[in-house]
Amino acid sequence: MVVESGREALARIAAPGVAPRHLVCDPLAAGADWPNLLALLRDPGAPTGLVVVSSSPDRGNLPGDVVVLPADPLRLAAALLARPASASALPDAAAAALEASLARGEIAVRFQPVVSLRDRRPILVEALARWHLPDAPVRPDAFVALAERAGLARKLSIAVASRAGAELARLAPGFPALGLSLNLPLALLLQPDLVAWLGRAMAGTGFGPGRLFLELTETTEVRDRRLLLRALQRLNAAGYRVLLDDLALGDGREGLLALPFAGFKLDRSLVERLPREAAVRHAVRRLIGLARRRGQMVIAEGVGELGHWSLLRGLGLDSAQGFGIGRPLPASALPTWLAGWRGYRRG
Repeated sequence: MVVESGREALARIAAPGVAPRHLVCDPLAAGADWPNLLALLRDPGAPTGLVVVSSSPDRGNLPGDVVVLPADPLRLAAALLARPASASALPDAAAAALEASLARGEIAVRFQPVVSLRDRRPILVEALARWHLPDAPVRPDAFVALAERAGLARKLSIAVASRAGAELARLAPGFPALGLSLNLPLALLLQPDLVAWLGRAMAGTGFGPGRLFLELTETTEVRDRRLLLRALQRLNAAGYRVLLDDLALGDGREGLLALPFAGFKLDRSLVERLPREAAVRHAVRRLIGLARRRGQMVIAEGVGELGHWSLLRGLGLDSAQGFGIGRPLPASALPTWLAGWRGYRRG
């Protein structure tokens, strides 16, 4: 497929559904949309590879992992047959490098949309931390776990919250009621001063507690439910809504749903099994029934095909997110995604 502008390329790559395998692009031709294209295509797990074709030998400010080729048909064909580059492993002295990046404000944020299954309206975006080294991005699961081990989780969460709020605030006219969700490990959720430092991080962004969701990640086992109960009560009293993230069958966390969570997310491994496994559908219906009695919302993660939309809605799920809806995007690319999503809805 040939596209004629950077805006058209951005719309095609950010659109729901199957992504192109590669984008062959001259940065000069992409114009003002080049930074968004580069950020989107260098995201860990991005399904589209980037091949830059340029008549100039000067790489300019291009990262080291971006392939730059002259306009040579044979070399271009070889690049198109290659697999897209994968994310980098942790660097040497990784904890010190991450702390230095946090101090320099180098942690980026991407936003993945969550939409209503009833009317397909965007209801919130999940903020996802990104760390890019000069030659490649670092896998998020690797550096987030590192932050927890190295005592940097709070600094990382503050950096993500403040940047996410500031970047979304600039889009406020186009997304007036959009919510924002932030991932927090158990240790941070239990901190008595969470409300205070989260409020400072979000100050001036327009994202008060009423527009924020906090997602309790699955990285740490809950051993003291009374302590978690007190934390949830404290956060609820301050106006925050807390979701249980990545709930899967048999993971031992179903009992936590009796605590005052606002809802939970079904893990993508569970959602992917719904179309073909009746037993999984039965289990999910039971979970949703419990959620309804408790006034909790239920979000399906990892939705890759909109053909499953009626199934998810029929099961009683409230909302969905996944590559079939929208990939993790820079904030400035969200309006392009929204325009494509509205068009996709009409299609």
